[in-house]
Amino acid sequence: MEAGMEIKELRSFARVAETLNFNRAAEMLNMSQPVVTKTIAQLEHKLGVKLFERTTRRVSLTAAGIILRREADGLLGHLDQVQRAVRHAIAEESGRFAIGVTPLAMQTVFPAVIRGFREAHPEIEVAIHELPSETQVKELLSAEIDAAFLLMPAEDPALEVREIHSEQMRLAVPVSHPHLKALGNAPMPLSAFAGETFIIPPRSQNPGVHDEIIRACASSGFRPRVKDCTEGQSCLCLVEAGMGVSFVTNRIDCAASGDMRIVDLEAPAPSLSVALAWRKDDPSPLLQTVRTLAFDGAAA
Repeated sequence: MEAGMEIKELRSFARVAETLNFNRAAEMLNMSQPVVTKTIAQLEHKLGVKLFERTTRRVSLTAAGIILRREADGLLGHLDQVQRAVRHAIAEESGRFAIGVTPLAMQTVFPAVIRGFREAHPEIEVAIHELPSETQVKELLSAEIDAAFLLMPAEDPALEVREIHSEQMRLAVPVSHPHLKALGNAPMPLSAFAGETFIIPPRSQNPGVHDEIIRACASSGFRPRVKDCTEGQSCLCLVEAGMGVSFVTNRIDCAASGDMRIVDLEAPAPSLSVALAWRKDDPSPLLQTVRTLAFDGAAA
């Protein structure tokens, strides 16, 4: 047995032990499957034991693997806690507070919160990071950011998540669409557009929004034909070109466009919810200020 297990090896082992699937573990680790397989083989060689039983159909833990998983979870949890504590201490000493935010939060609740925060703590440098919700969760857990304004759902045992804003989405439609003349300005059922191509973010980029749109279409009795589009403005350009329809928030005003209209939808229409998330073990008074401002704004 060789000495010197590496943290990377333990993290890879923990993910494979959790999922019992090398491909899924590789996705979670942002690594290729062959690299994960090689890392596990290196760890097994160092320990001199077999950690997994592998067949073409299933992966299972050996007795040694079960013991290592129990110990690895505790070690990695403690390591993450130490890293958070160090980063938190550095942030406090430097007078810096980092916040993650999504575009919808930036357009709705965030400006009032950040304005109030700067008034309460003018001496603190605020670092604002516009990030996808999934990335915000990861950076919260690693203490790279101190608070996150993200889209629900967002779940992790180490985080507290509270909804602070919700709004129903609307639909951007080519101005030539026949239903526009028939219904005028009245709200339209989502099912009226069942035959259209829906231009939406790919699930890999924004699973919350993607799943909410698919859910709303299913509730309206159809499965949408989907075209992936990663940038909001690009999606609207495709709508103007007659390529399909796309969901937008209430903050988007395309009245000036002669090739597109924004229409209200009857229920069930997809909705988006913005939440504030933070680490449960973070006692920061700066975080408390953000929480108070966000919750007061939500209650107003």
